[in-house]
Amino acid sequence: MDTGPLRLGRIAYLNVWPLYESLIPGFPEGPDVTYVPGHPSELNAALMRGLIDAAPASAFAYLANPEAFRLLPGLCIRAATAPIQSVLLLSPVPLAQLSEHLARTGDPVLLSVASASSNALVRVLWRFAWKFPEARFEVVPPGTGLPTGKPFVEIGDLALGRYLDPPAGWHVTDLGQAWFDYAGTPFVFALWIVRQGLSGQRLDRLARLHQALVAINAGLPEALPGLVARPSRPGWIGQADLLAYLRVVNYDFDAAAKASCVLFAEHCRELGLINAVPGLRFAL
Repeated sequence: MDTGPLRLGRIAYLNVWPLYESLIPGFPEGPDVTYVPGHPSELNAALMRGLIDAAPASAFAYLANPEAFRLLPGLCIRAATAPIQSVLLLSPVPLAQLSEHLARTGDPVLLSVASASSNALVRVLWRFAWKFPEARFEVVPPGTGLPTGKPFVEIGDLALGRYLDPPAGWHVTDLGQAWFDYAGTPFVFALWIVRQGLSGQRLDRLARLHQALVAINAGLPEALPGLVARPSRPGWIGQADLLAYLRVVNYDFDAAAKASCVLFAEHCRELGLINAVPGLRFAL
């Protein structure tokens, strides 16, 4: 039986800040729950190793290893409709010229070690939306792409900073918008993933926490203006910019989001990134 505190991962980005800002007062760090921060790929690995029990983690992690995980119903991290502002491809040339630029320079496209979903999304868009010839992809740490002069993927708060203040001479493609332009559905970047076999006290605590998250999510449209005015708002982003960003982030794992996941999974399968398109299996 799983005893002890529920070990809940927390993406160290603003895209989940309003949920945790509202959740933690009712579920403080202590004997019932402990919070483990990390970027999505770190949380993917921690879930796989059983070091945490549940987390909002890369949707691709579930698609690639469905037998190891279950999902929390009704919740994800997705674009509300199209742009997401914090998952970007930055290129030294316009997107339409990028394939020719790579052929001329021999440069790779630099993906982010922090995000399995975004990396797979770039490869899906490359083949199916943009119809570019095959490119070379390399993975680098977050925040290291700009000095290389090569096209690179940035996610999370670093990407949001680039979106709000684009670097001179660079061309920014919002990958949430790019997927919507191609598929007509909002892209799901993360799912609330639960390790397989969670039971006992920890599963009971997860059920209570899930109920709280669903209620918090339902009230967010009215709560966001007050949340962004709190002193806990990170100092590097203003209230207006944070509110605008949180309006384009959405947590509803509804029918459109599920359809988007299935289409993404099918393209990942076609590229050989996953073995098959899995069903959606839930922990609660």
